[in-house]
Amino acid sequence: MAGVSLPFLLFPALDLAASRLFYAEASGFSGATSSAIRTLREVGVAVQILIALLVFLPLLVKLAFPESRLLVRPRTTLFVLATYAVGPGLIVNAFLKEYWGRARPRDVLEFGGTADFTPVWHLSQACGTNCSFVSGEGASAFFVVALAFIVPPAWRRATLVGTLLFAAVVSYGRLAMGGHFLSDILISWAIVLVVMVVFRRLVLVGLPKGFDTGIESALARAGRALRRGLSGLRPDRPRL
Repeated sequence: MAGVSLPFLLFPALDLAASRLFYAEASGFSGATSSAIRTLREVGVAVQILIALLVFLPLLVKLAFPESRLLVRPRTTLFVLATYAVGPGLIVNAFLKEYWGRARPRDVLEFGGTADFTPVWHLSQACGTNCSFVSGEGASAFFVVALAFIVPPAWRRATLVGTLLFAAVVSYGRLAMGGHFLSDILISWAIVLVVMVVFRRLVLVGLPKGFDTGIESALARAGRALRRGLSGLRPDRPRL
C-alpha cells in the first residue's frame, strides 16, 4: 500500500495526468455517456453477486438436505464473505469514501468542475459524501481475486491472472467516466489485498481443523430440526 501511495504523494499531478487521458474540454470524460462502460459496470456487479452466492448457497442446500455433503468448506465461505464485508464494505465504502472528502475527477476545477483537487491521503472538505477516495467499485472488482486463494493449486495462477484482468477492466471504466483518480483505484486494490492476506491467515489457515466438520454437523442438525418443525405444522388429513 505504501509503494502504491508514495508516487502519488510525491507527484500529485500523476493523478491529473492519468485522468486527462480520458477528458476532452468539448465533451468531458469519454466514458460518461458510454453504454459499453455502463454494461461493464453491470457485469462487474453481477460477477461479484455470483461469487457470493456460489459460496453461500451450499449452506442453504445443507440446511434443506441435511444428509447431503457440504460442497464448499465453511471456512471458504467465511473467508470470501468476510473479505467482502470488511474490505469493500466497511473500510472502503463505510469509512474512507464517506469521511475523506476527496472530490471526484469530474468535479474538480481542472476538468470543468467547481471543487479543488486534493492529493491522495489528504483529508479534505471538497466532497461531502460518497467521495472519490477510495474507489468502491475498484475495491469490489478486486474482491474477485479472492478466488485465487480458494481454488485448487493447479488453477491458482490462471485464476489470479483472470481475476486481475477483470479488476483492471472494470476499474478502467471508473477512470474513463471521471469517477475516480488512478490512485483511488490502486489504493483500493491494496486495501482489499491486505484484508485478503489477513483473513487468509486468520480463517483459511488459522481456524482449527475441526471447524469445517463442526459447522457441517451443526447445519445438518439444524436442517433436521427444521424439517421436523415444518412437518409438525402440516395439517392432519381428514379421515374418510
